[in-house]
Amino acid sequence: MKKILSLIAFFLILKDSTGQTLFPPRSYENKLKIEAKPANGKIIIDGKLNESDWAQCMPAKNFMQCYPEQEKTATFDTEVKILYDEKNVYFGAICHNPGNKIFVQDLRRDFLYGNNELFGIFLDPFRDVQNPVPSFLVTPYGTQRDLLIYDDRIYDLNWDAVWQANSFIADSFWSTEIAIPWSTLRYPSDSTTWGINFNRNIRSLYQVTGWSAWPVAYTVGRIAYGGLVTNLHPPKSKSNIRIQPYSLLNVSDKRQEQTNTKIKAGGEIKWMMNTTTSLEATVNTDFAQADVDRQVVNLNRSSVFFPEKRQFFLENANLFSIGQDEIVQPFFSRRIGLDNNGNPLTINEGLRFIHQTGKRAAGLLFVRQKDNDTDTHTYFGVVRGQNNIGSRGRVGVLAIFRHDELINASNTVLCADGFWQSAGPLYLRPMISTALSTGSSKKGITLFNELGYVKNKFSFKWIEAVVANEYMPKTGFLSRNNFIYTHPEIAFTILTHWMNDKIRLFTPAATADIFHNSMNGEFEEANIIIRPFFINTSKGTTAWLGLLPSWQKLNSDFNPVPDITIKPGNYNYLRYNLNLSTNLSAPYSVVADVTVGKFYNGDLNSYSVSLRAVPVPKISATMNYTCNRFSGFDSTKKIITTHLIAPELRIFFSPKIQLSGFYQYNTITNLGGLNLRFSWEYKPLSFIFLVFNNLKTIDSKLTSNPVNDNTEILKISFIGQL
Repeated sequence: MKKILSLIAFFLILKDSTGQTLFPPRSYENKLKIEAKPANGKIIIDGKLNESDWAQCMPAKNFMQCYPEQEKTATFDTEVKILYDEKNVYFGAICHNPGNKIFVQDLRRDFLYGNNELFGIFLDPFRDVQNPVPSFLVTPYGTQRDLLIYDDRIYDLNWDAVWQANSFIADSFWSTEIAIPWSTLRYPSDSTTWGINFNRNIRSLYQVTGWSAWPVAYTVGRIAYGGLVTNLHPPKSKSNIRIQPYSLLNVSDKRQEQTNTKIKAGGEIKWMMNTTTSLEATVNTDFAQADVDRQVVNLNRSSVFFPEKRQFFLENANLFSIGQDEIVQPFFSRRIGLDNNGNPLTINEGLRFIHQTGKRAAGLLFVRQKDNDTDTHTYFGVVRGQNNIGSRGRVGVLAIFRHDELINASNTVLCADGFWQSAGPLYLRPMISTALSTGSSKKGITLFNELGYVKNKFSFKWIEAVVANEYMPKTGFLSRNNFIYTHPEIAFTILTHWMNDKIRLFTPAATADIFHNSMNGEFEEANIIIRPFFINTSKGTTAWLGLLPSWQKLNSDFNPVPDITIKPGNYNYLRYNLNLSTNLSAPYSVVADVTVGKFYNGDLNSYSVSLRAVPVPKISATMNYTCNRFSGFDSTKKIITTHLIAPELRIFFSPKIQLSGFYQYNTITNLGGLNLRFSWEYKPLSFIFLVFNNLKTIDSKLTSNPVNDNTEILKISFIGQL
């Protein structure tokens, strides 16, 4: 323990001599400005900017570095122009690129930000930094990524908007054209000036640049650092209706039953009453095309958190989400439409209402779910309200109601939460929640708060959660029951010029996850990660060494894997971690992680490796492998080894047409799962899917009930505007 405290003290006395300071945003009068121009002719979205209307625009240019060395001139400049007409707002960008060195990993939609050359647009129509920031990003190959950014710290990567983009690659530059329909955006009815910013990831230089620069501690999502676009004249808000019907053919052969063929139809209808209010209904909701869950080997005492992947629940998800992923969430949408094993349940219908302005937001969600093999239903209702307080604060309330007809039981959860950010680097995110179930006279309480302090050279975060034993959110997520969770996190960022600038950043860090019993305050578990050596190179390679001390108090048997039982008692041990990640934007890359040392009363060596090959952007192949080797856990000194193998292949015929295959085999479950999917986006957000799933027992000798389940699905969806 003394050695650990000495290392933490070493972090605290580190100094950064680079001079990268946290500068404030520009005042309104001094913000950078770009003027939008009306388009007189038709704009063809081909990426070439050769229409005469583009020539009348004065470009935004003179981009600055924001990473790794803030406020320095960008090595390669970017020029941006803006047009508009009655239907769309258009953005054109010319990204200078001498040498034509372009790094793009593949052509999938919602590509990874850090691994690709890209240009991005970030909008603030209400000129209110407390609102989510709609963001649109494009690569030199025309692949698209859209997301919503909240408070520069929460990223809703699953928000999908209707918009178009195309790119063109020339000898010394690449260019892109983007068309965003006004109906995709929320904006004040009388707006002519919006907040805006642009960024570019020059991945060959490992350099992030921006039009209106922001400090290296933040991202472009800190929209207070953005500029202004003037002379916009969007159409007056009007009601419009978007329909998204689907039809589906499902052929399944499960557990050697007769082949079952189903024809299903349903869909969604969305009524945009105006640019701030929408009402959406869904009938016979289907998620056949959703990605399968990735298997994991859970070696800790908390529940595994599987993120939501179903599109209906992903839209506006952050409005209804409070608390903390993997720890405590009063509302967790995966409790709807899925049983305890992750198998789908029928969702008969749902309704969602969203109202969002520059000052407040409100949401309502209602879902009726049919229980398996019964005539009963489960009803879910969620109500959300938020209101901005001043220019940097926000308060909200959330109510969740669930009623199960099968057992005639109800569960109600009430929450209040807030967010406050100082003019400087400090922020607070508190929450209080209570839950009451049928037949219980006790109201369980949960308290949660996140305190953060982020600067260029130093960041600190402290999360504290208290979850009472009686707190049971039936439509929520808890990592465990009856606990107090403490999570401090500290990191330093030191810009270096080591080895002729090959090593750019030295970022030592330390984190801890500590659990106590909330009823009696007794200690349960502490896991600390100390990384005194953590470097980033100029090409994007990272490497770190870590010390992982743990203190465990077991009050009952613990089975990390089926063949190992760890008895109650106190356990203290130290593990060592080495991680290496090569340049992930290169055609070939490797991520390797090795963790070795003691584990409770035995030894555990864990190895994982991910090999990725992208010879051309149209082909991407990945092999993921994890191995855990347990030894010394009983008198027989038996060695137990688990394997998790997960290869993946993606073939892109174009940014809109792709074929993907994913397989995973886990020796713990003795199951192999194959997912094949062909998708064609024949118009924006309208798809044809062909899906094949197989779940099979690999070694039938190890089980009395082998599985060999097949499912084939054809699904056609369509988006139309009325």
